[in-house]
Amino acid sequence: MNRFSAERFRPHLGLLVIGLGASLPAFDIAVNVAFPAITAAFALETRAIQWVVVCYVLVYASLMLAFGRLGDLIGHRRIFRAGLLLSAAAFALCALAQDYGWLLAARTVQGVAAALVLSCAPAIATSLFDENRRIRVLGAYAGMFAAAAVVGPLLGGASIAMLGWSGVFWFRAPIAVLTLLLLPLLPLVPLLPLVPQSPVQAHRSFDPAGSLLLAAVMAALLLVPTLLLSGDAEGQAPWAALCGALLFCAFVVQQQRAPEPFLPLAVVRTLDFALPNLASVAVHHTTFAVPLLVPYYLARIAGYGPLQIGMVLAMSSAGVMIGSALAAPVAHALGRHRTALLGGGLLAAGQVAISLWTTTPAPALMAGALLLNGAGVGLFQVAYTDMVLATLPQRDRGVAGSLTMVTRTTGIVVGAAVLSAALYAIERDGLAAGMPAREAFLDAFQFVFRTSGVAFAGVFAMTCLRRGGWSAG
Repeated sequence: MNRFSAERFRPHLGLLVIGLGASLPAFDIAVNVAFPAITAAFALETRAIQWVVVCYVLVYASLMLAFGRLGDLIGHRRIFRAGLLLSAAAFALCALAQDYGWLLAARTVQGVAAALVLSCAPAIATSLFDENRRIRVLGAYAGMFAAAAVVGPLLGGASIAMLGWSGVFWFRAPIAVLTLLLLPLLPLVPLLPLVPQSPVQAHRSFDPAGSLLLAAVMAALLLVPTLLLSGDAEGQAPWAALCGALLFCAFVVQQQRAPEPFLPLAVVRTLDFALPNLASVAVHHTTFAVPLLVPYYLARIAGYGPLQIGMVLAMSSAGVMIGSALAAPVAHALGRHRTALLGGGLLAAGQVAISLWTTTPAPALMAGALLLNGAGVGLFQVAYTDMVLATLPQRDRGVAGSLTMVTRTTGIVVGAAVLSAALYAIERDGLAAGMPAREAFLDAFQFVFRTSGVAFAGVFAMTCLRRGGWSAG
């Protein structure tokens, strides 16, 4: 009986181990806490700090689909283990950086490591359980990811207090090593893909040309909003956009000729596949307004300190955890498509609720709006991930899991450019009209959240006009 119970517990233990490894990239939010210390340590201009984020995000977003495909071919566990090894080394390299160039190079290595870990983590997690439990597993995985986002700033602040700016990298190295040590202790947990391969599938090969083209396309296109956000004084953004468009055309032609493209062309061309992926970009574009703009409201309007700001922002991540936990029972009752639609509706309502914040902070209203916003994201993300995994063949689970992270990152990068530019433009116009600085900021803040919430709700409403779209099971 004890042995039987232990065997039943092994998949849950395996899920915890995978969640622990996947928390390493989620903890990267702690680096934001160290921005002032990094700026001071390397005597940087404030705007230069953006490249600490850009080097990391561009690399992992560009490589995830390629690593997901590689995991489908040689085993998800091998890719995941390689990511953990490289993560431990990258954290040490970042922490030991002697100059800014060294730090940026190390962050690039960390981006490669994050791509290796995140590309195959969902595939491994879902392989531990029967397929009929897939959405529950995805909910638990998303919940662990959100929990890391809650704890990350707290651990980052404590590590900075003890070790300086390098602490935000040092505290994650032991976690990577611990996860590596735990993997061999689970020999009976099926961490490798469980789907038997046919003779045709057994001879599948990696497509280096397609992988390089895809990585170049993602890097070029994601660089455009970054250049626009930084002012693009030299007019580099249009050239990056043109380069990305040409590379994308080359990638499409190459995939049409490839014996086995990254994504099945028959599936990619359908609106039923494109709609959820575009919706995911829109969801994460909209919700990124919270970590991007809310801290400024809390500091400039509410007068909160760093600890209070971290505690308020944690409400959004707590909402994601709640939404992720509720996703499986809600999907069982409504179907995953309607669950995703419900999540989008809650997100829009949360955005509008945030736009109602005034010069007099109301803690209950702030917490409720952020919880509502986060719960919508949690519901949508789990349902959307399950849709993608259900649409693509199970042998392509690494690509499917990577695709969900790519759409998320794309939305965040675009949101960072669009939302911050909108806030700046409206605030500038208010100041030019003679408004006090505090009122000009609040007016811009309310406008951005109100507009993003209403626009997002409108986009989702338009998608409902398509017969069978979000009303499917």
